[in-house]
Amino acid sequence: MRVGLERHADAEDTRVLPNIVPITQQGSPDQPPEAYLKAAESPREDRYLEFINLKKVYPTPKGPLTVVDGFELKMKKGEFISLIGHSGCGKSTVLSMTAGLNEISSGSVVLDGREIAGAGPERAVVFQAPSLMPWMTARENVSIGVDRVFPNATAAERTDIVDYYLARVGLGDSMDRLAADLSNGMKQRVGIARAFALSPKLLLLDEPFGMLDSLTRWELQEVLMDVWKRTQVTAICVTHDVDEAILLADRVVMMTNGPNATIGRIMEVDLPRPRTRKALLEHPDYYLYREQLLSFLEEYEHGANPETKSEDAPATSTTKQDEAA
Repeated sequence: MRVGLERHADAEDTRVLPNIVPITQQGSPDQPPEAYLKAAESPREDRYLEFINLKKVYPTPKGPLTVVDGFELKMKKGEFISLIGHSGCGKSTVLSMTAGLNEISSGSVVLDGREIAGAGPERAVVFQAPSLMPWMTARENVSIGVDRVFPNATAAERTDIVDYYLARVGLGDSMDRLAADLSNGMKQRVGIARAFALSPKLLLLDEPFGMLDSLTRWELQEVLMDVWKRTQVTAICVTHDVDEAILLADRVVMMTNGPNATIGRIMEVDLPRPRTRKALLEHPDYYLYREQLLSFLEEYEHGANPETKSEDAPATSTTKQDEAA
């Protein structure tokens, strides 16, 4: 894995991004929504991304089913959060509502002073399946979004952006290969490059490595961390992998079981960056963080009451009530 990453290092470092601004970062923001202004009475200032009493209700033959209920969270600009919990707890539902791909039943999501309404290029999503156009090359798949968010750039500048991020994810020699001819790992690299190339305000990752084998998964985690280190984009990653959650995040947000799922606990991950899997395993605090996460997941493994609190909750964690305060 290390040799493979080093093999591309020299080629990647020769590419430089052009100094151009995407349309998603031009102009002044609109007036924040009323819900955000009311919440802004709090003395907290770091509110780049805020979830305000987010709720998702689906109609069923037996009546309304509340999947997510009262999800509230504030994120700083440049923060990386992992969202973890058992299957059916609403992790991907929260992510899809944030992406604008799923209607919000009540509450709101506010990004950089604007309430989210529908999908938009300022929020880039990396799905579990790469979702590429198989008849297009890797370069063409990334160019689709770049052409949309950099309409005032020259063709050469847009090409530089595409080539830069494809090189960063290790595809410098495969840019002109058809997506249909790429392996699953290479396809997901294209998906990562496509997301970062949009210069998004928010990066959303929905179990991006869930369909990959362990070795490819570990390698792409390193690739993701390397590219994120250079951009410092605000990011949320949904995952079932405890080690992945700790490796990627500044905070790990643990969700209770559904229905009526909400935030059960938030764990601060105070580990130095840049991180690698090897450094993570060697850090003396890693197993303490891992034990806290596994303890929470075990507590809710058999459908524990979302309001039940563990008597020995770790000192480095906060409950939903603490976070709201």
